[in-house]
Amino acid sequence: MTELSDNGLLLMLGMGLLGSLHCLGMCGGLVCVLSMTRPQVWWTGLFGYQMGRVSTYVLFGLVAGLFGAALAGWGGGLVLRGFAVLAGIMMVVFGLNLAGWLPDPLQRFTVAISQRIGLAGLARRFAQRASLSGWYVMGMANGLLPCGLVYAALGLALASGSVEAAMLKMALFGLGTIPAMLLAPVLVRRITPQLRGNALRIAGVVMILLGMLTMLRDGSQHSHHATLSGTSNQCMTGH
Repeated sequence: MTELSDNGLLLMLGMGLLGSLHCLGMCGGLVCVLSMTRPQVWWTGLFGYQMGRVSTYVLFGLVAGLFGAALAGWGGGLVLRGFAVLAGIMMVVFGLNLAGWLPDPLQRFTVAISQRIGLAGLARRFAQRASLSGWYVMGMANGLLPCGLVYAALGLALASGSVEAAMLKMALFGLGTIPAMLLAPVLVRRITPQLRGNALRIAGVVMILLGMLTMLRDGSQHSHHATLSGTSNQCMTGH
């Protein structure tokens, strides 16, 4: 089973775009540490940092794709659909958090992992160095931070049942987060709390709708496949 429709790819890109507003809290702060400690923003390094994050997501997609392809080969289509429905549920939960209606269940875990990895210290260390490789590695480490939206994206990537599709989906998800992350130094300085709150609520509502549509779509596919299976069995047995 390979799911590589245009709608699926646009969904991944949209998830990244909407979710990146939430990323301004943790990831955006690290970007600001990297940028504001220099006389001028080093855009080459900042872009390398983003590519590091995307690389980590693509590696996650590789693992998810291998697992999904193995399940598909063993006839685990129903399990793959279940992962897609679970991803939709996680999108709804993330949307509720994005809109400010639900606490982030991973916040403490994310902070603990960030401290364990030492991201803030790495950011200060690399900030003064014009080292593209250093900033790239920093971005890869940033991609390891626990994030509900990343897990939802991985669920959809795994449900594709294809290594190529999973990697492409995670790449598009990561690319969708780049615009807000590149503009983080400007946004953090200039956007007002009220404007940011309104933007987060709108993005949260859209994310909830996308999650519900994902669940409904995959739920209907479950029913459709079950109906086809039942009809096929009746035809084969003559009942």
